[in-house]
Amino acid sequence: MEFSTSFLLRQEWRDPRLTYDDFNSSIVISEKRLNSLWVPDLYFPNSKRESRHEITIPNVLIRLSPDGTILYSQRLSMTLECTMDLINFPMDKQTCNIDMESYSYTSSDLYYEFTTERSAVESRPGVQIPDFQITDITVGKCQNKYVTGSYTCLRTDVSIKREIGFYATQTYIPSILIVVLSWASFWIDHEAVPARISVGLLTVLTITTQSSGARAQLPRVPNVKAIDVWMLACLAFVFAAYTEYAVVTVLTRRHKKVLKQDDSIYKISKGPSQNEAKNAQGKQEVRSSDYAKDAGILVDNISKYGFPISFIIFNIVYWVYYLHLA
Repeated sequence: MEFSTSFLLRQEWRDPRLTYDDFNSSIVISEKRLNSLWVPDLYFPNSKRESRHEITIPNVLIRLSPDGTILYSQRLSMTLECTMDLINFPMDKQTCNIDMESYSYTSSDLYYEFTTERSAVESRPGVQIPDFQITDITVGKCQNKYVTGSYTCLRTDVSIKREIGFYATQTYIPSILIVVLSWASFWIDHEAVPARISVGLLTVLTITTQSSGARAQLPRVPNVKAIDVWMLACLAFVFAAYTEYAVVTVLTRRHKKVLKQDDSIYKISKGPSQNEAKNAQGKQEVRSSDYAKDAGILVDNISKYGFPISFIIFNIVYWVYYLHLA
């Protein structure tokens, strides 16, 4: 919720008391004579920390022209507030502003304007921010009213777009692989209990740890962010794949119980010895039919294709919404 910047602040005004006609050339005044001049009491209302560069000498330029025009330039670094809307994080776009206004002079006494002789704001060529891309820089005016009066205000809006590359490699791709890994249990024989439980439990714990790590890097805001929706969906898919085996186990045990009861009935009602071969063949056909009707195996077969298709549909909806609609 803040950003840091370093810039050159140039202010220009005309003081008739400082006019001279001894020679037709501007002069540079020492920074030590600053207290002898009238300067605007400009301040930054949304700043948190400020510093002025003083190595190797104070980075200040004071140039006086014959008509009394003063150019006052200084290099400043500061950290300013930036209220961010993180609903679409990490596909979000933010606008951070730099406000400048007078501290003691009301708008009737002192009025600020951006210069029209040249570009009001210029960014250094090739400037980059590690996590963002600067999309636009605009300037405008604002008016702030306080108990002491109304004050003129200048505002610079810096529009930035978050780069998703870091989050794609650190969050999205690993979570996709974890979800895909959870589907491996559908291809493992349902009789292999340790293998299927291990795969399901491992993926659930891994996706939970990854979700906690992603949330730890963000401020605590009440809004549900895009990355929260993603991690919750991945957790739901992984957890559903884990509980799917519990459903398969229950259905398979119920099926085996039915087969066992059918086998007991068959032994009690078994016919004469000359019909044993015929009855055995009938029994084999019945068991094959019952095996095909095993609901647990059917659930596994449906899950092999149902889970990937559902995850692909979720991905299409998620990326279309947050990249283009949100």
